[in-house]
Amino acid sequence: MDAPQIVLTDEPEAGELEAIRRGLDAFNLAASGIDDRRVIALLVKDPATGQVAGGLNGRTSRGVLFIDVFFLPASMRGQGLGSRLLQMAEDEGRRRGCRTGLLHTNNFQAPEFYKKHGWREYGQFPSDPPGTSRIFFSKEL
Repeated sequence: MDAPQIVLTDEPEAGELEAIRRGLDAFNLAASGIDDRRVIALLVKDPATGQVAGGLNGRTSRGVLFIDVFFLPASMRGQGLGSRLLQMAEDEGRRRGCRTGLLHTNNFQAPEFYKKHGWREYGQFPSDPPGTSRIFFSKEL
């Protein structure tokens, strides 16, 4: 049998990424007996254009809410919208049976925001540029 070919790319096709996801999902199902992975997205649309201006996305799986990306433009910050989105994500996670939430942020982004909302730091690692770090948070839902 020939050795597998390994391709390094920063432009994978959607189908290629999906093939990896399908393989992991099948493995997880066989190991856990649970097939409940679902995307979660809260889209914030600009009232003038109807285009997505920000929001939150992630997934839920086997009792965990993962928040992957959370962004609001500066013009939409400081009005409680971010708190509302985070609360909605947590509520949806609970509705889906999640007991824990996980996310990470950078020290120049929003660590205090998450702490204010009951998220607990459980790790921090240096990143670039020097002097910055990636901070990992969890929350019991």
